Amino acid sequence: MVRDEDEVEKWQDRIDKINNKLCDKYYDLRDNQMLQVGSIGRGTAITKTSDYDVIFKLPREVYSRFDSHENNGQSKLLQEVKEEIRKLYSSTNIKGDGQVVVISFTDGRIELVPGFEQTDGSFKFPDSHGDGSWKTTKPIPEIEKSREMKNQTNGIFNYLCYLMRQWKNHIGFSFKGLLIDTMVCDYLDENDDFRDKSEFDLLKDLFEFLTKQDKERVCWLALGSNQKITNDDGGKFITKAKKALKKFDDEDEEKVLHELFGYKKKETKAASEQFIEDLGYKVDIRYNLKLDCDVSQPGMLTRKLSDFLSSHWKILGGRRLRFYVANARQFYDLGLNVEYYWKVRNVGAEAKRRNCERGQIKRGDKTHEEPTSFNGNHYVECYAVVDDVVVARGRIDVPIDVVKGM
Repeated sequence: MVRDEDEVEKWQDRIDKINNKLCDKYYDLRDNQMLQVGSIGRGTAITKTSDYDVIFKLPREVYSRFDSHENNGQSKLLQEVKEEIRKLYSSTNIKGDGQVVVISFTDGRIELVPGFEQTDGSFKFPDSHGDGSWKTTKPIPEIEKSREMKNQTNGIFNYLCYLMRQWKNHIGFSFKGLLIDTMVCDYLDENDDFRDKSEFDLLKDLFEFLTKQDKERVCWLALGSNQKITNDDGGKFITKAKKALKKFDDEDEEKVLHELFGYKKKETKAASEQFIEDLGYKVDIRYNLKLDCDVSQPGMLTRKLSDFLSSHWKILGGRRLRFYVANARQFYDLGLNVEYYWKVRNVGAEAKRRNCERGQIKRGDKTHEEPTSFNGNHYVECYAVVDDVVVARGRIDVPIDVVKGM
């Protein structure tokens, strides 16, 4: 999972060009004023990373100039930085709002924070929400702690962080990168015997550690900095970890790794099956995507597929299935231009006999319709794609019994 050197060089070249352009605006000389933060800075990013988080260090006098504005100087600072970068990338989608300037390329994005370094090593940065304010972040202690953990564990810390990212991307749920690194760090700090465990047992113990976290907890304290990482989704990673831990009851190690991380998926695919990772898209799950389905028949009451699943019912033949993204509103509220792709996977002996296993991925809309034709524990997946990056994915099982279903 070592990052590809050509990819690193490409993104570093872009970051250097932006650094030089902003230095021409705010400094007399072109020095490196860019600090790589986030998972890249902490050394815990996986291959094909689509997000590069950086802080551009601005002079103190720039802070004084925008702090003196009567009306949201923070927003004006973001706009000024955005327009300067636009001179370099005139045809690239660049936005400056909230707390960052986002430079969106066709293969990923750079999120740049204009920051002012403080005497304690922290950074003050603009937040344009509301009337505007200044926030503080402490990435350097997080980077230093990550490097310390890498050295102390001979790279096991980084490897587990990579695997947790692969897990959340494959399963399809939001799990903040800083929280991943913090959980892995806390696990290793509390378990001195991790060096004596096999990789399989190490993963099992880590998932068990995650299940013991408190879903009602307000926040966790980040490694190194003790910054608050807020619990915005009710500890969704804890629920997912409980499901993952049950997989380890199976003694087939390869099967467990396949189900949790997608390893060796090509060896078990149907003849026409496609995988989103193989179609040129990067996968970086940032949002949770919830699927549901209306099960209907003329003259009959329409029911939700989620009700069938919770009651362990199967669906009778002759029904119409209308799948839909139940929480699509989140993308609209965030102003994201989302493309939806759907995959219908027919599973079971009857699907094989009929040569109808399917599994192709096709572009669609927020909804997708299918009939119930033959028996099997089928499933449907949906992918939300923004700028060629899969930012959310969801899956729902479709159990069909054409004779004994409901």
